This record gives sequence, structure tokens and C-alpha cells, in this order.
Amino acid sequence: MKPETLVAIYAAIVGTSAFFLNLKAWWDSGPKLKLSVIPDGLSIGRGAELDERDIVILTVTNRGGATTVVTNMILFEINSLWQRWRIRPTKSYIIPNPQFKGYPNNIPFDLEPSRKWTGVIRKRPDLIAELRTGNFYTGIYASHRDRPYLIRIPKPKDKTPKGTVTLAQ
Repeated sequence: MKPETLVAIYAAIVGTSAFFLNLKAWWDSGPKLKLSVIPDGLSIGRGAELDERDIVILTVTNRGGATTVVTNMILFEINSLWQRWRIRPTKSYIIPNPQFKGYPNNIPFDLEPSRKWTGVIRKRPDLIAELRTGNFYTGIYASHRDRPYLIRIPKPKDKTPKGTVTLAQ
């Protein structure tokens, strides 16, 4: 092989690698939001009048490199994967005050990189009989994206140990 060919191959490899590194840097440059949910939340410690039971707690962490604004907290009832993919819920709810009792309003909220935002859903039996059916999703809308970030509120786990036989009387 001629030396010019080897130099051209080397330049092509280096150029392609630099392109992929720039593509990865561009991909990682925006906000990356990670959602987690506590379905059986409990808030204690600020006094008996501010303690809360039976709440759903949503935590959003910005793992990216850019700031975004949390604009709304939502609750959707979604009955199928098709509805989930298309974001066409059966029922939609907005939570206008998703903060713990005694705290200031937290929407809108500038979510900077490496920071967390926490929202709360209080159970309302007059509107929704049970949130833990597996059909409810909670999430947020953020300023950098048109689609919501969603996470499923899981069904309660069976408390009986595996292998336990229940005898009928």
C-alpha cells in the first residue's frame, strides 16, 4: 500500500471518531429528566398538623447539562400501551399545587442540572376511587419538550410470602 492510502485511512478513522464524539456531546447536552415515584408516601417531621398520609410522591432529577422549567404536574389514566404511546389518556388531571403542606408553591420551577424537584398527589376518593390499579401515570410537563415525562403508579404488591398456602375455613 502507498503511504498516501494509509494516511487517508487514518484520517477517515480520526474524522469519523471525532464526528461520533461530537454527536454524543450534542446528545448529552440537553436536560435529561429521571422520574421516580413513591406510591404509598408519608410525610412526617414538621408537626402533626403538617404530616400527611396516603400521598403519591413524584421526584424528578435533572441528570443532563441544561436547565429546564417544570410547568405542570399531571395525572393520567391510561388503559393500553397504544394510549400510552400516543399520549391519549382516558382521563386527565392537572395538579395545580403539588407541594407538601406548609411549603411554598413549587410550579413553575427552574430545574437546574443535578437538582431535584418533588411533587405530591393527595388521594381524592370522590374523584378517583383507587390510584393503585396500574392504569394511572403521573408525570410532568417541562419547557424543553412537548410530550410529558410519565411514570406508572404501580399496583400494590402482595404481602403474603411466596410458597405460603392459605387454607379456606
